[in-house]
Amino acid sequence: MANRVLAIHKVTPPCDLDHLAVHYGDLEYHAFPFAVDGITIGVGGGARPKILINSTIPLTRRKFTLAHEIGHIVIPWHTGTIVSHIDPDGVDVAYREMEAEANRFAAELLMPTTWLIKEFGHAGSVQQYFRSVLAKVGTSKEATFYKIFRDLPCPLICVQVDHASRVLNSQRSTSAPYPPDRDEFIGPETFKSEHRFESFELDGQRYCSWVFIGREIEELDHRPWREVYSQILDDTGMKASLQSISAILAAAFHKSKSQTEAEICGAIIRTFDDREGYQAVRQHPLFEQYVIKRVKELRLRVR
Repeated sequence: MANRVLAIHKVTPPCDLDHLAVHYGDLEYHAFPFAVDGITIGVGGGARPKILINSTIPLTRRKFTLAHEIGHIVIPWHTGTIVSHIDPDGVDVAYREMEAEANRFAAELLMPTTWLIKEFGHAGSVQQYFRSVLAKVGTSKEATFYKIFRDLPCPLICVQVDHASRVLNSQRSTSAPYPPDRDEFIGPETFKSEHRFESFELDGQRYCSWVFIGREIEELDHRPWREVYSQILDDTGMKASLQSISAILAAAFHKSKSQTEAEICGAIIRTFDDREGYQAVRQHPLFEQYVIKRVKELRLRVR
């Protein structure tokens, strides 16, 4: 729905929200004497809705709130007068879900996924990407951090850390491994798989990121993959795990099958790096030959 609004009005970031909002309702700013971000009156009714924004909240929050209120008007099943809290704690489930939907709408309106992917492609680093989006969109670091990594096509993890390098918050793209747990100490060697590590600071807040690299594997062993696999299992004494190893590889392949061959191989290898109990197989000298052979076979099946 957010992308439909952007397409209809031919808008790309940075978006003039005040100009956009007047297409959907009458916009007013007021200093509210109570802790509310915004109010939208008459959603789904016969009259033109009225959008009221709290002028006392920070500019970045006002911007997100206005996008949030536009969402209440555009989302068809949101009706009535809606008092909006961007952080809807302590409210009933139905209201909380409606607020969450408007938050997702606002994030996509301000930072469209297709635009983010292009911005990342133009950036030379994770830090540059983060800074560029903040400068162009004008959202808060918190809202930006929550949105800009999840839909990137490459496997990437970014975490906010304290002065002792303990994790405070984390985000990842869907093809990345799971991030470190909260309060875990992290560093360049947190992940075994090949990656590009960055550590940077934005306005006094520290971040670390890992961009995981694909693995180019040359197929040197010309036997069928089943023979290679059988030798690995014989050498490691892991015949009892034949089906589970195959299932782990197949699941990792299907999760990343739209990527390049090298990226798929990298994703499979990362999966085994993170699996306890399979290190003998992972460290076998023929393991990567097994991976490249299976990837080539599975890619032929899905074409």
